[in-house]
Amino acid sequence: MKTRTIPTTLALSAAALLAPVLALAQAADATPSTTVATPPAAPPTATDAPAADFEPGRRGRVDVGMGFSSLTGGNSNWNEQFVRGNVGLKPGTTLNWDLSSQRHFDERGTVGALSLTHTLSPWWYVSVGASSGSADFQNKYRGDIAIYRKWTESQQWVTGLALMKSASRDGIHRDTGITASVAYYSTKDWVGEGGLVYNKSNPGSVEGYRGFAALTMGREKQHYFTARIDHGKEGYLPTGAIANGAGDQVGFQSTELSLQWRQWLGKDWGYLVGGQFYRNPYYNRKGVSAAVFFDF
Repeated sequence: MKTRTIPTTLALSAAALLAPVLALAQAADATPSTTVATPPAAPPTATDAPAADFEPGRRGRVDVGMGFSSLTGGNSNWNEQFVRGNVGLKPGTTLNWDLSSQRHFDERGTVGALSLTHTLSPWWYVSVGASSGSADFQNKYRGDIAIYRKWTESQQWVTGLALMKSASRDGIHRDTGITASVAYYSTKDWVGEGGLVYNKSNPGSVEGYRGFAALTMGREKQHYFTARIDHGKEGYLPTGAIANGAGDQVGFQSTELSLQWRQWLGKDWGYLVGGQFYRNPYYNRKGVSAAVFFDF
């Protein structure tokens, strides 16, 4: 059997771009440490299947960019500046990293994260990650561990199971999460993924479930388009958020939609643009982001 690989940017899962587990940057919507965003995902070529190796001739990638979001409900707008990327340490082992300066809810904070993806065999790979932020709306610490299994002779189906543990820097909120996912890697330059997230937030042992689905289309060195939607129950609002009415602000429903386009302008560089929309009973958030990236 021929063992195939995909770009390391997809080593975690088909929807690694915006998946809520194994994140490299923390978002301030949802329960602190519950929802997050990761570096852009890249789908395989027509003959690829999941692994933790880079495309031939590329060892890593760096994204440098910024984002802006407008919020309703009396909440102040957000802005952030970030640099993130990944690098192959050796065949089958990849390091992902992220550093972001964020201003959310009238507070400025810096968050950094590292994760390591490692191929165990032609059928199995794992990932471990850790992150920490300096602001109350960010996590004091977050740890993730996940394992992925490829299925069928063509290895086009991949299932994953991930565990997460985090604590907010406000000293009050803590979260534990489990994510189960399944992804399909088509030979027609697209990847689809879906999954279910279970999260328990404390204090109060507030339980919540969220479902997500994602689709990535395109080809390396040309362009990629990724769309992701998730919906479900959150435990608590982030520290600093303004909530007017609409219930007790615990155990509420929310929805988030994200779109992203990565375009190569040259052999080793290009741009990245994205848009996000988030809604809960207390406020809405609309955001845009832009970055340049460099392959090496």
